[in-house]
Amino acid sequence: MPNISGAMAARMLARGIRNRIQNKPLSVSFEITHACTANCWHCNWGGPIKEERLGAEEYAAICRELRPVVSHASGGEPLARGDVYDIVDAMTNKGGLPWMIVVTNSSNLTPERFFRLKDSGMHQLSTSLDFPDERHDEFRRIPGLFDRMAKVVPEIARRSADKDDLLLNVCITAWNYRDIGDMVRVAKDWGVPINFSVYTHLRVQDRTGLIEGDGLDGLAENIQEVIDLRNAGYPVYTTPRVLWKFHRFLTEGGIPGCQAGRRFLVINPDGRLTPCAMVMAYFDRQEDMLEKFTKQNTCEQCYISTRANTEKSFKEFVQDNSDAFLKILTPWRN
Repeated sequence: MPNISGAMAARMLARGIRNRIQNKPLSVSFEITHACTANCWHCNWGGPIKEERLGAEEYAAICRELRPVVSHASGGEPLARGDVYDIVDAMTNKGGLPWMIVVTNSSNLTPERFFRLKDSGMHQLSTSLDFPDERHDEFRRIPGLFDRMAKVVPEIARRSADKDDLLLNVCITAWNYRDIGDMVRVAKDWGVPINFSVYTHLRVQDRTGLIEGDGLDGLAENIQEVIDLRNAGYPVYTTPRVLWKFHRFLTEGGIPGCQAGRRFLVINPDGRLTPCAMVMAYFDRQEDMLEKFTKQNTCEQCYISTRANTEKSFKEFVQDNSDAFLKILTPWRN
């Protein structure tokens, strides 16, 4: 995360080490609503949903108890909640942790809403991109969404003091893996960085989105294209090591050792805890989750970005965040 100061990087490192020792999560995704303005091919949520929702202070109390390094306000579509600003404000410690990311599909995004979220304490906004053109509209089932993003995202980037405050996020699927290089070019054109994750069939039980069979023959070339663009200065967050780990996940059909419930977990709109967004198991306390789920967990069928980044060894973490460590070691350069 290039927009992290040396002081913030030091705080994140210290809390991360403490959380790993104490079995507290590094990342917590607060799904503040499961209702969504989209109805995406690869997601089990979509449209209006009748649900019980906590208020801002109740989410904040959970966040203080779990004390994650990184916290997400997600969904569903978090901007569908009118009190999303109050939620972000309550969960954040201005100038401190957790590092707060709001995850949106951009259907309700405006520059005014972006800067209001920033004023509420958001560190970064992550918005999804599935194709480098109007195919994105069909995938999200929101007509005109790509054109909307092509106007709003660059405008926010132009007006924001830090271009890393807004991030594109791509889930690599069988439907779009040939286009990932072009999506990097879109990110550069729009003036924002881009991050990658990888599809799992667990949400909707649809294996057609997995890159299998003949598709694997071209996957390595597409990943290498992204790495070459990154080396050429294009704004790609995802490190080559993680990109090749995605390749391994797809070619080997899974990666064992999932730490859902320990390194990362999900908070539902009603405040119940879930190990990950693909597991419909509910707990009131993380301690119960660790005992009844995590210790017995043998699932290896996803390797999303959250898992890839929270399950790194200390050596891998240092290698993938060398810029942040340089800021800690040379604070006068910040």
